[in-house]
Amino acid sequence: MPQQQFTDDFRRFFVRGLGALVPTLLTIAIIVWAFKLINEDVGVFITGGLLKLCTLISDEPAPGLLDMEHDPLRHGTPLNEYDSQGRRLTIEYKIIENYKVLLQKAKEAKAEHKKVPKEILRQAKIDRRNAVWRIAFAKYHLHLLGFASGIVLIYFVGFFLASFIGRTFWRAAEGLLKRIPIIRAIYPNVKQVTDFLLSERTVDFAGVVAVQYPRKGIWSLGLSTGAPMKHVQDSVQDELVTVFVPSSPTPVTGYVIQVPRNEVIELNMTIDEGLRFTISAGVIKPEAAGIPELTK
Repeated sequence: MPQQQFTDDFRRFFVRGLGALVPTLLTIAIIVWAFKLINEDVGVFITGGLLKLCTLISDEPAPGLLDMEHDPLRHGTPLNEYDSQGRRLTIEYKIIENYKVLLQKAKEAKAEHKKVPKEILRQAKIDRRNAVWRIAFAKYHLHLLGFASGIVLIYFVGFFLASFIGRTFWRAAEGLLKRIPIIRAIYPNVKQVTDFLLSERTVDFAGVVAVQYPRKGIWSLGLSTGAPMKHVQDSVQDELVTVFVPSSPTPVTGYVIQVPRNEVIELNMTIDEGLRFTISAGVIKPEAAGIPELTK
């Protein structure tokens, strides 16, 4: 018997803890996913473009911004190699040191009336320039510029798609995607999920009603959402109305039904009052809130 009680308590508390943690963890997971999406799929390319632009403008940042002795080791890409002082080497540090060695060899070769191939020196200089700017971006966290630019870019894409030209262009692009064999099997389903999560549209309830559901003689509280589906309305003679019957105590779930308008009782109560009645499992009654009794 004690073991059975322990099992029941464990199951109850585990489900309660899971119910408390899952929404928070899912919210955090979605935020992290959105950050990675913007940073790794958009921002990284913008950062790469900014880095390339910097290397074209200058060989290295302004004097004083980098400590060329220590910053390559602190902010470079680490390797599983160590120098004689026990310091962990980086890719950028080795590139910069290699350029120094080549310059020294070029001076020695010139003194001996020899030449170091110009192509080798030129490529080493380009590699050093790229390495120095990578260190600068890492030291001053300039990759965040790519992330911020990604957010701004997404904003302007949304701004463009809100215009008439943008909507027309996007409808044409979606029509093209839906004609591609493999993509047309995936894209509509993904779009439904993203539209559900990101859509700005909200459900407008016409009012609170009472309907006989799930069978005649049992009255349930519902939220009228408007007209029914056209095909259903054309198939019956009575005028129909669509009603959402929320579950208790979680009104975000429920059932959508289409019933004759003459079988619906409109209630003199607000949406909030109706939801409070549902969430409280009927404890907070309309009468307690000063609302008139149901009238047909």
